[in-house]
Amino acid sequence: MDDLPTVPADLLGTAFARLGQIAPNPADTWFGLVFRLAGPRPTVDELRARVAARLDRLPRLTERLVARATVQWERDPDFDVARHVGTLPRHTGVLSAHEILAGGPDPARPPWGLWVTDDSEDGESWRLYYLVHHARQDAAGALRTVMALLGDDEIPAATGPAGVRGRGWPALLPIAADLVRTKLPAPPVPRKAYGPGRVLASAEVDVALLTEIAGRTGATVNQVHLAAMSSALDRWSPRPEVSRRPVNIPVDTRAAGEEDLSSRLGFMRVDLPCGDAAPAQRLRAVRAAAGRRRTERYRRVWAAITRRGGHPAAAWAMRRITDHTQVAMTLSNLRLTAPMTLAGAPVVDATALPWLPPAHECFAFFATYGDRAALTVLAPEGAPEPAALAAYWTDAVHELHRVHAPRPGVGSSA
Repeated sequence: MDDLPTVPADLLGTAFARLGQIAPNPADTWFGLVFRLAGPRPTVDELRARVAARLDRLPRLTERLVARATVQWERDPDFDVARHVGTLPRHTGVLSAHEILAGGPDPARPPWGLWVTDDSEDGESWRLYYLVHHARQDAAGALRTVMALLGDDEIPAATGPAGVRGRGWPALLPIAADLVRTKLPAPPVPRKAYGPGRVLASAEVDVALLTEIAGRTGATVNQVHLAAMSSALDRWSPRPEVSRRPVNIPVDTRAAGEEDLSSRLGFMRVDLPCGDAAPAQRLRAVRAAAGRRRTERYRRVWAAITRRGGHPAAAWAMRRITDHTQVAMTLSNLRLTAPMTLAGAPVVDATALPWLPPAHECFAFFATYGDRAALTVLAPEGAPEPAALAAYWTDAVHELHRVHAPRPGVGSSA
């Protein structure tokens, strides 16, 4: 593999690296994916050999993050795949990034890793974890990386953002009204002094519940999820003094067919309804706030202003939209296309492991794979129990389904 030059981090890489510097826990800016696979687990040596054979397609995985006066990526001169592919003791449930990275990630090494563990005593299933620093990749990039390293398909892997330098201030015009609203007075989001501990919780429902609601109402599956979250958050962390709860929704800026494996995100602020709104009202409000046209408008804007090194307009817009005094939390989502095969084994189920932005009360990751929709919540010590939020979400999904489910003698149209 040819030596890679030292390269400056792009806008998002720099932003996530700086967040990592102020995060109270070094693992807070790491997120990941976890897969449960059928059959006997391969040995760690077999996995290391497979990863080593494919690293030439993903040379950025041999770069470490250097965040000093500027943020850069540089080749790890002592790169060893054995430091990045390992095993974990057998356990039940899903581990968080903080548990896997106990003791802290090594800042002198490229910020990613793969771990395998037995999932059952009889050896009939196993788990695969992939963790990565958010400065290196986003969830879509992480998924494509795992597929490139361990999947059966020949996936051409791009090394980083392509295209011309990000466009300037005029590119913000399609979202100018939203940006102006971020400057208007609003009740600040309550903040607490959270402790150093981190708690992970998850819940799952049959994805058919969400698709049936979506089919009857014209909503997307993610809009149904957000409507359920609006109800769950009202129970988990009530804000009776406001009628809307602002949250951030990441927006993937990749064009169709684009194989960029780095972080290619934009952010869209969405006001979730609060208070006594009925389930159907919540869904209508979410469809308006997170509609397809609005989401596509944000995708085009972020794609225009963040290419290559980005533009000062992008940094300004990011600060406005993600202002931690005005945004309650981030709600991310990922759709994993089934069926998947990794290391020659079929993937039974898959989900996402959240990261935790500084000062956030929680980060919730919604992921679908096959017939399963899973919500994973990460919260700091001192926040309400994330298990309660996950349980309230499942309750809200079932309530939405009860309201919109087909009834005898009624057609299937919404």
